[in-house]
Amino acid sequence: MAQVFVCKDIEMKDGDVRIIREGKVEVGVYRHGGAFYAYRNHCLHQGGPACEGIIRGKVIDIPAIAGEDDPVGRKPGEYLWDEPQGYDYGRFLRERQREASPMMWAALFQQKPAPEDGDYFKAEWIRPYDVAPDPETMRIYGASDFAVTADAGDWTVHSVIGVDPEGKPHLLDLWRKQASSNVWVEAFCDLVKKWKPMGWAFEKGQIASGVGPFLERRQRERQAYVAKSSFPTRGDKAVRAQSFRGYIASHGLHVALRAPWYATLRTEMLSFPAGRHDDIVDALGLVGQLLDRMLSGEKPQVPEPPGNMSGYAPLVAPSRLDDWKAW
Repeated sequence: MAQVFVCKDIEMKDGDVRIIREGKVEVGVYRHGGAFYAYRNHCLHQGGPACEGIIRGKVIDIPAIAGEDDPVGRKPGEYLWDEPQGYDYGRFLRERQREASPMMWAALFQQKPAPEDGDYFKAEWIRPYDVAPDPETMRIYGASDFAVTADAGDWTVHSVIGVDPEGKPHLLDLWRKQASSNVWVEAFCDLVKKWKPMGWAFEKGQIASGVGPFLERRQRERQAYVAKSSFPTRGDKAVRAQSFRGYIASHGLHVALRAPWYATLRTEMLSFPAGRHDDIVDALGLVGQLLDRMLSGEKPQVPEPPGNMSGYAPLVAPSRLDDWKAW
């Protein structure tokens, strides 16, 4: 077997990877736990590049559709190696997404496996769609669950829900990140200005703690106004999410299938309450606290046909008993 020089060992720190080519073969060389490993840069079951993700323990994690902080630098929503003039792996992924069930797509392609049916939230309650409804026909609301610190393991989540004319909830937007308060405050203002919600829910105590005055100031400076409602923390997380659970059990939760956060949402909801993370459920549970204040959207009004613009009154023959006869 031919030997190929990669680099000096001091040039790679723990977690680094280098892709080398020898003839028609590409190999990924990793440094992990102080040791070096090599793996062919070819996915055996899907044929794509296998060595350009990030290492989690002994697993290379790279989703088909990028989320926040993508390991290969893609923007949220971008497909993997989506280059029509090059490798064109994005076309392959779109075809597989159309064929695969949401569960298989989340597990095999997004690296986020979840129970098939769910326990607290049922899989059939999550209803994906391809074409988003018109936001002009909806009443829009939001809710946030804040992480206390940026690196403590919790995530700050902002969720935006639209209620259509039939009372069905649509998850229009979701922001989820381990971030400091100055970052998530700006993200909150961005969502308020984009969606113009009628109301926004928080947990009582989070707003009143140190971030409240800063949030109020940034809202005034950016003119990101929304009516905020705070709710006390009662019981455990499952109790607090009960209202939202009942709502989507009867109406479903309609979600864009191609949203970059779809797989994360589905995994967390179907794994709740035993899953690793539950920050999205916390935010959606707060939406349930707004149910008695939420209004359904309005169907677009059909314009009336134009009236008589000639200036002449239409001729109307007088009604007669023999008006069936020809004149």
